[in-house]
Amino acid sequence: MRAKLRLMDASAAVMALVLLGSGGSAGAVDVFNTNAQVSQNPATPILQGTEGAPCSFGAVSVPLQLFDAIERTLCQSPRTRSAWAGVKSAAAAVGAAKAAYLPTLDGAATYGRDHDKTTVNGPQTLNSDYSQNVNTESLQLGWVLYDFGGREAVLRNSRQLLTAAQAIQNETLQAAFANTAKDYYAAQAANAKVQSTRRIEAGAQKSLDAAVARYKSGVVPVTDQLQAKTASAQAVYERAAAEGNYRMALGILAVDMNLPPDHPLSMPDLDQGVLPDTHFVLAVHDLVEEAKHSHPSVQAANAQWQAALAGVSLARAQGLPKIGVAGTLERSAEPLNAAIGTLTYPSVSKSASIGLTLQVPIFEGFSRSYSIRQAEALAEEQEAAFHDAEQQVSTTVWTAYQALQIGTENLRNTEAISQSAAEAFEASQQRYSSGVGNILELLNAQTTLASAEQLRIQAQVDWRTARLQLAASLGKLGMWAVK
Repeated sequence: MRAKLRLMDASAAVMALVLLGSGGSAGAVDVFNTNAQVSQNPATPILQGTEGAPCSFGAVSVPLQLFDAIERTLCQSPRTRSAWAGVKSAAAAVGAAKAAYLPTLDGAATYGRDHDKTTVNGPQTLNSDYSQNVNTESLQLGWVLYDFGGREAVLRNSRQLLTAAQAIQNETLQAAFANTAKDYYAAQAANAKVQSTRRIEAGAQKSLDAAVARYKSGVVPVTDQLQAKTASAQAVYERAAAEGNYRMALGILAVDMNLPPDHPLSMPDLDQGVLPDTHFVLAVHDLVEEAKHSHPSVQAANAQWQAALAGVSLARAQGLPKIGVAGTLERSAEPLNAAIGTLTYPSVSKSASIGLTLQVPIFEGFSRSYSIRQAEALAEEQEAAFHDAEQQVSTTVWTAYQALQIGTENLRNTEAISQSAAEAFEASQQRYSSGVGNILELLNAQTTLASAEQLRIQAQVDWRTARLQLAASLGKLGMWAVK
């Protein structure tokens, strides 16, 4: 009975060690609190500080608000979730690097039954035939005390890679934010173009009615009626094309939000939304210098460079000695017999050992020198990638700054153009209906109005997109941009 109890206790101890070593359930143990480096959800780095619980959705807003579209994209996009998982993985790697400073303890157990049968061609008293239980439990301790900076290099490398993963997550969120805003504005513009083409269609129909009435009165030739009819048919064509483009734009926006492309959406009027606020715009030189430090892509490239430098230290440290502690504790329950043919007796043997270990790499076939050269080349590559990221950001900021300047100027100009074209078309209609103007004047005014409205719509979209693109190029996008 006591033997069975000892066996059960040993089994429970080994099982506890196995569960402790494996963490029990996945992610249950976080001794080094690495989860503190992971955001609560994929969109927290941008959504933190906003009202309500982030990534908690009800029905899609009607009409769809830009904040709602962006939040759904940041929380549900496969790319943002993948970047979030990358941070989780990098944080776990930091925990694994810290764990290398702790001792390791391995448990092993063997429980079996041994059957021995001996038949001697001689005295029958020497024959034996018996079965016996054989039980063995052991513990092995290992602890690296000093390795000339190897573990420190691994930890430094993993920390830098975590920093890079966090920057990549931020960059992914910024890109998803900007892309969704661009697609939202495109859908909003497509909706405005539908409304514009419907107004143009109604105006063209009114012009056609006036031309038909004047032709029937014998005031104008039939060519006026035919020209007005052609212009009306073209207005119908433009309206149908605009409606199709609107449906396509809605489908693209729905996919951004991880919804089916045919999910019903409705857009607010183009005049609703952010006001011309550019408080974050400084002198272009200051913007470029700021972006070199704050943009996530630059931060990620710098962290990857530092991680590569730590990799060089690791490659060198792996060729140096290691000093550690090793120990074993073993218990074996195996029956013994004094001689062949004699009775077996229960027995228990125990052993323990403890001591220092010294591991010295002597010859590795010259692989160590090549590993160091490879690590140094990787560090050079990452350094070049860092400087390239700085150049890319500088170019992007410069381009986005100029686009915003152009968009701001065009926004003012197109408002005046649209207002003037609308007044000219109204005057042409009145002149033609009263018999003063001619059909060419009316159709030209109608075409000019259609072009002016398209310019106005495009200028509004270009300005809003350029404003967000500049903020994105600085790495400063946040929900402030859509409030």
